[in-house]
Amino acid sequence: MNLQQAIAAVQPPCEDSREAARRRFSDIAIPLGSLGLLQDAVAQLAAIQRTVRPSIAKRAVVMFCADNGVVAQGVSQSGSEVTGIVARMLAQGKSNVCRMAALADCRVLPVDMGIRDFAPFPGVIDRRIGNGTQDITEGPAMPREAACRAILAGIELVREQQAQGVRLLATGEMGIGNTTTSAAVTAALTGADVYTVTGRGAGLSSAGLSRKVCVIQTALALHRPDPDDPMDVLHKVGGLDI
Repeated sequence: MNLQQAIAAVQPPCEDSREAARRRFSDIAIPLGSLGLLQDAVAQLAAIQRTVRPSIAKRAVVMFCADNGVVAQGVSQSGSEVTGIVARMLAQGKSNVCRMAALADCRVLPVDMGIRDFAPFPGVIDRRIGNGTQDITEGPAMPREAACRAILAGIELVREQQAQGVRLLATGEMGIGNTTTSAAVTAALTGADVYTVTGRGAGLSSAGLSRKVCVIQTALALHRPDPDDPMDVLHKVGGLDI
């Protein structure tokens, strides 16, 4: 199945299930609407799961991990080797994500989408598309075809989890340099000023932040990603983790 077929196969929320879930609250001895946003969330889950009584008994957090070539421009406090270290910690249950997930009775699934020079490790799911991305100040982050394969890998992973009974998925991404690529994607898609959408990441100095902003501006000027074509943005200034 290619990406277009996979996207076409995604079903929209079932509005009949949403309304049935809302009506069901009327049969419960509580003041109307007293659960507020929680009721809206239950109705949304009902629509997605296409049932009146949605279940979140089995849940997981999927952490997509990859390295970003733009780190070569000094936009991060840490080197790319930290990405692999954190991925292994995720697999061993030793990260802050794992601690929080444990409180919610939620599995953590680290996924190698393109961690640089990463060897197979127990507990890390292998969905490698490449050995990290390229430096976006010198060329596109990845070929467009690679970006499509990365998204398809995510879709397939969700389907696998659904087949295993998972009914609620949270997603995250991890990779040194990721706040540079995410800021570049945000600026490209929204037209927002780079200064507005760029932060200090893991603790850059003011000089480091200025350098980071300059790097993003350089990449956007070089590639001129099309905001009406998200795949164009993703493959030019994004990352395999995103």
